[in-house]
Order: sequence, then structure tokens, then C-alpha cells
Amino acid sequence: MKYIKIFMLLIFTILNSSCAKAASKKDANNTAHKERTTIDQSGLTQQKITNNLYVLKNPNYNTNVGVFIGKDAILLIDPMTGNNNQKQLLNAIKQLSKKPIKYVINTHHHMDHSGANRFFKKLGATIISQENAKYSNALYDITFKDSYSLDMGNENIKLYHSTAHTFDDILVYFENNNAVFMGDTFMTNSFPHFYYGGGGLGHLNIIDKALSLGNVHTVIIPAHGKLASNKKELSVYRENSVQWISSIKSLFNEGKTSEEIAENVQIKKLSTIFNNGRNVSKQSIQRTINKTISVDLVVSKDLSEKTLKNYEGIYEYENGQVDEIIYQNKKLLFRSKGKYIYEITPLSEIKFHIKGQFPNKYLVFKNSGNEFEFFNGKKNLIAKRK
Repeated sequence: MKYIKIFMLLIFTILNSSCAKAASKKDANNTAHKERTTIDQSGLTQQKITNNLYVLKNPNYNTNVGVFIGKDAILLIDPMTGNNNQKQLLNAIKQLSKKPIKYVINTHHHMDHSGANRFFKKLGATIISQENAKYSNALYDITFKDSYSLDMGNENIKLYHSTAHTFDDILVYFENNNAVFMGDTFMTNSFPHFYYGGGGLGHLNIIDKALSLGNVHTVIIPAHGKLASNKKELSVYRENSVQWISSIKSLFNEGKTSEEIAENVQIKKLSTIFNNGRNVSKQSIQRTINKTISVDLVVSKDLSEKTLKNYEGIYEYENGQVDEIIYQNKKLLFRSKGKYIYEITPLSEIKFHIKGQFPNKYLVFKNSGNEFEFFNGKKNLIAKRK
């Protein structure tokens, strides 16, 4: 009888311990779930991805900000929560960790992602961008061409470049924390924006790269919209992007105008899906279609590599601004440091369309290619070869 009581006591103790552990795990999961939708003391929306990785957002500003807490320092991704809101963001970061901010990564140069670079640089942060950010007004310190790695002590962060939304897009991959920040190459509340850089093909290529990283459980962080997503939703976004691109191409090749394409039932349906169920104006749809046509569907003239290379060089305007035309990866690029970078495609032997721009912009070469006339959408500017 004595041994039976001891045995029963052991069973009770084991069961009680197991229940306690299960309850503790359940509480931890509930806590994590609650943390996913909290608003911190600074007023920013916060989502916890892991113990070291967070996404923050100002409810009045649409950019998702990444905060990674490394072994000794903090890394930020696109830390822009609105003009004059940098201190609010800094206070929110300090609630997560008191460690110094060592790095800022820009997924691309647009100001809603890079606008707080100067603020964090003054605090000691180093700004990391893809090298084509040099052709923008964004502040940068370190640049790279194709890939880059950062060791944060508890995580080796991989950066991958692909031309898609812009010429300086970066995917930020946290291998141990199993998350990818995609910048504007993935948004859950807007049309796909691929006309500033790589066109439809570049858009699909960078999505495929993101889908190849990690595993089925990898967290996907869009630039705008939801604070966090997943590969299933990204795959659906890719499918919708393919339908969007192919539908516009098919209708355009039938001779439809952008206004007529905007009235198409399939186009309207996709517009609503991309914009998170919101009905968007016909003007907004048409504007996006025009840019899609400009980057992907303008018929170009087939010129030899030798002919295209003849236009390479440095050109100077009357005001002293300098532009460069360079042949790279079988394409002509038109760029100016601190200002812009475009791909140009020939409409004739002397006239070149600037891809992705609407209203349309173009270059016309004169004097045997020793000068060009640049129509920037408003006026004509003359630049001469140096």
C-alpha cells in the first residue's frame, strides 16, 4: 500500500509538471500573438517577428521599419516614419533595446525609405545601400554591387541586389531569424511598382529570389501595407502580377488605349486585389498602366552593339550638370550622380525612349552623337559631349 501511494504521488507530480509546462508554453504563444499587434508607448504599431527582430510603423505613415537587435548593436531597415518623426521612432527603438544603432540599410533610395538617413548617421550609424543609390539624392556610406554580408554576432545578414522597382533594390535576408525584407518589390496595399527599374521581368525575378530564400515558414516583410506576410501570400501576389502584366500586354497589342485598358473587367478586379480591397480611381489605374506600357511595351528599334556604344560618354549641360551614358549588360543607361538613373531604348538611330517614365521622356542625339537634346517631360535641355 505504501508503494502504491508513492507511485501515485510520482504520477501526480509528473502530470502536474507537464501541465504547468504546457500552460507556460500556451501563455508564451498568447503573449507573442498579442505582441504582434501592439502599439508601443511612442504610438507606433509594432509586430514582433522573433526575440531580436521587429517591424514598426507610424499609423500615419505607410513605411514598414525593420529593427534588428544584434549581440552588441542595432541594425535598422528603412527607418522612415514621416517627416519630423525621427525622435518618435528613436524612442520606440529604445523601448526595444538600449544598444547603439550601428547600421541603417535602405532597400532602395526613395525618400519614404531613406529620408531619415541623416538623422541616424548623426547618431553614429553607417548607411548601407546598393551602388546605384549614388544616382539619387539619398545619403549613403557603404555601397555594394551584387551581394553583401553583415555579421551582427547573433545573425549573419545577407543582402541581395536585383533591379526591379528601382536600379538599387535590395532584399535583406535574416537566415537565423528566417525573415526577408523586400522593400517596394512587395506591397500588400498597392499596385506592383516595377517601372522605375527592371520592368515586369525584373519584378518577377526579385520575387522568385525572395521565394528561394529560407523555407515554407519564412516571414516576408513588405514595404507597405501589412507589417508581415508569408510565402503563400507572396506567391499569390506573383500570380496576380503575371496576370496584370500579361493582360495589359494583350490589350495593348490589340490596339487598346490605356483609358480603354483601365475599363477592362480583369484589370479592375486586379486593381482592387492589389489595393487590399479598395476601389481605386480610373485615373490611378490608367496612370499605372501608362507607366507599365512605358517600361515594357514601347517598340524599340534593333541597333547593333557598336552603334549603341557610340553614344557612350560624358555629357555636360550649360548649367554645369554632367550626365553619363554607359553601355552595361547589353543596355544603355542614362545617369547623373545625385539625381537619376534610367534605361534608354532606341526608337530610331538617334531618338531614345526613357523607360518607365510617363509623360514620356526622351533623348535625341545630334551632331554625330556629340550632343543630345533631353526632353525631361517639361522642357528640352541640351548637353554636349565632353
